[in-house]
Amino acid sequence: MIHKGKHVQIRGRGRRHGRHDFFGYGDAIRAALDRRLPRRPAWALDVGTGFGRNAVFLAHHLARGSHIWSVDPSEDSLKMGEEAVLKVGVASQVSLVPGAVERLPFADREFHLTMGVMIFHHLVEVPPALREMARVTRPGGKLLLVDWGPTAHLLPFAIEHRPEDFFTAHAVEQMLLDIGLHPVVEQHPMWYVVEAIIE
Repeated sequence: MIHKGKHVQIRGRGRRHGRHDFFGYGDAIRAALDRRLPRRPAWALDVGTGFGRNAVFLAHHLARGSHIWSVDPSEDSLKMGEEAVLKVGVASQVSLVPGAVERLPFADREFHLTMGVMIFHHLVEVPPALREMARVTRPGGKLLLVDWGPTAHLLPFAIEHRPEDFFTAHAVEQMLLDIGLHPVVEQHPMWYVVEAIIE
């Protein structure tokens, strides 16, 4: 992925803080996602494996018969994802794949659901990622996106963030409009969720 420049490590914000549950917003974020998941068996793509939480969430909340592919350019993230899915017994439902969001290693129109949670603030350019996520999603399928808004720079991330590292919900909405989609936005004080159906 084309990441933003190197940030300064803040003393006291080490690995133990990295395993937070979205700084206390986890329940609300998962509820917002769950309301928007397909109710039929689906092929789903989780963009940005991270700690494996989102792949596990999808394995638990999608209908029986679904399968999840989780993609990340980081070997460490893929290893953590593997540990996470093994720990809760959903390894048979999840495939972990190396790859970057700007060039997803999947065919066109492959997934019913393509989901990205807290990935955009790591990227320099979001439109290439959105185009790729749309490319691999089937007509009638859905993009489901969650990220922090600019006020989230106040949260105790493991690395220092600036307000300009974060894209507003309006900015992401406009990017989706620019590639021909019709997004629906739900704004929260620190984060937002955006969904768009592929036509």
